Amino acid sequence: MKVSLVTAVCILALAIISKNVLNVQLDFISLYGPVWVYIGYTSTKDKTKNSKYWSLVIILVTVAILALYAI
Repeated sequence: MKVSLVTAVCILALAIISKNVLNVQLDFISLYGPVWVYIGYTSTKDKTKNSKYWSLVIILVTVAILALYAI
């Protein structure tokens, strides 16, 4: 549950920051980057032990996408 909430917040942050702060339009793959990581999380067998790490990876992917478009 926590990882899905982190994913939702990251997608909203990507959309808001890219449109209002960076003034760029993200493509489909970049906009849903956190979702692709979440799909990887749901395909793992043991979800409860690694939820903190997956949340951290989702946040880092979001920051990386924003950094790439900020340049």
